[in-house]
Amino acid sequence: MKGIIHCLGAVLRTKLAEQMAYRSHFILSVLLLVAGDLVVPFVTLLIYSSGASFPGWAMHEALLIQGVFALAKGIAFPFFFGMVGTTLHHVREGTFDLLLLRPRPVMLMAMLTGFDPDDFGRLFSGAVIFGFALSGMSQPVLGAWLQFGLLFIASIAILCAVSLFLSGMLFRWVGSSRVFDIFDAVTSFGMYPGTIFAKSLQNLLTYVLPVGLIAFVPASALLGRSGLEALWALVPVSLFLLLSVYYWNRMLRGYTSAGG
Repeated sequence: MKGIIHCLGAVLRTKLAEQMAYRSHFILSVLLLVAGDLVVPFVTLLIYSSGASFPGWAMHEALLIQGVFALAKGIAFPFFFGMVGTTLHHVREGTFDLLLLRPRPVMLMAMLTGFDPDDFGRLFSGAVIFGFALSGMSQPVLGAWLQFGLLFIASIAILCAVSLFLSGMLFRWVGSSRVFDIFDAVTSFGMYPGTIFAKSLQNLLTYVLPVGLIAFVPASALLGRSGLEALWALVPVSLFLLLSVYYWNRMLRGYTSAGG
């Protein structure tokens, strides 16, 4: 564990030093990410200001879901999703073998080399949306915060699992450069209250493709709309994460190197 922390620290210092060499590019990238993440909340504001609404959800409650979603992405994207682009690049160029030669777990090295400080802009936009949403409602009780904390960790685990599925796919289908389009299409459902969907789709997005667990379930817990039974959601999250780790390692075993 100590060695992993040292590796993470070294990568953080190196990546930040690289970004500081081109400060204007770094600042512009962060601003564009923030602007992109604010599009959906802005549309939500327009919906409510026009008199429409998501049934059963006040404006600040709907924005809370989108704030939680952006916060989860702001943590998961810098640390986990960079491995998707790293895997795609190294497998295409035949240089993934260099990661296999390093005296650290291959999955860890793929995550570390893919670390991207630009994506912390998502964390900033998520904090802004989250804070604005909380300012328009009564403050949650301590128990709701604790339940929210557990479920928010689960949402990070879901995004980590998604990054493993997407990057694992690239060991065999290296032409799948549009994997982020797949991610955006599937997870877009998680930015809206799950109750606006049909019951069958709610179950699908909770227990099969746990997209609803990224933001809807944690936000519901913070709002006091769900009891302790919501913690059962941790079970499909754990299974989803374990399945993604197994899938990634299985696909890695099928990697035939640059000469294959």
